[in-house]
Amino acid sequence: MAKLDEIAELLTEEINGFEKSIGRLEKVHEDFKNHPLRPDTSELNALLKDYGNNQNNNIKEQQRLMERILHKVERSVLLPSWAIKLTWGLLVTVLLVLGFSIYQVSRISKKEEAAFIKGQDDAIEHYGTFFKESPEAKELYQKWLEVKGKK
Repeated sequence: MAKLDEIAELLTEEINGFEKSIGRLEKVHEDFKNHPLRPDTSELNALLKDYGNNQNNNIKEQQRLMERILHKVERSVLLPSWAIKLTWGLLVTVLLVLGFSIYQVSRISKKEEAAFIKGQDDAIEHYGTFFKESPEAKELYQKWLEVKGKK
């Protein structure tokens, strides 16, 4: 029985220690209940405010870009690419023909002068050949020149 008394005494001591611990826990629990819990959200609020400002700036920038794009689209004229290429091709062709025409017109006086000189040389050569082949004609021509010179 001595063992039983010893065990009972140990159990009593453990129960008393357990009751003291429960008393302390209840006291701490009451302290926590009475202690107001106020979490600090100032950093979170600052981050959210910065994020909101960034988002507002991004939205304003996107709206500005969208307005520019819409303005350009409204002013644009939709033409097929082949029509634009054809127009440029025709413009280049017209400019080349115009330039060549101006060049040819500017050379007309030189061509006329060269043709005149060539015609004059051909005529002189032709008459020279004719007079060599026909001495009678040459004598008649010289007589005619003398008569014309006297007048």
